Amino acid sequence: MKTEAFQNLLLKSAVSVIACDGSIEESEISEIRNMAENEIYFMGFDFEEPLEETLKTIKEKGSTAINDYLQEVAVANLNDNQELLLIEVLIRAIESDEKVEPSEIKFLQMVKSKLKTSEETIITKFPKQMNYLIDFNNYGLHQEFTDELKFE
Repeated sequence: MKTEAFQNLLLKSAVSVIACDGSIEESEISEIRNMAENEIYFMGFDFEEPLEETLKTIKEKGSTAINDYLQEVAVANLNDNQELLLIEVLIRAIESDEKVEPSEIKFLQMVKSKLKTSEETIITKFPKQMNYLIDFNNYGLHQEFTDELKFE
């Protein structure tokens, strides 16, 4: 996947995972901004407008926006490195508010199921997160994210 499209996908990934518990915390937005400003994989990416647009879409469409994102990941032509970066961004966003919600784990598993990279490879790369990288609840088999999302 080309750089700008990939950067946009990473941004959508981070926003989607923080929103899937039905609340978007300021600490989560701060971590997304921190990644976008400081990580090499976001270098040269003007993220403010896409960030605001993605937040607005998710707040308006809720789980429909999450499912649209999951479809986008399913057809994205990511290489192995891009897939691991995607997982890294999701983990950092999940951990940014210091509480890991079940809906975030479910979302992570659903994204992971759309990737080609094996669970073993992912766990080897992120051993500290093994307890929620292993799909104990078979969330990866779910076709749609069905949790209801309502934002204030």
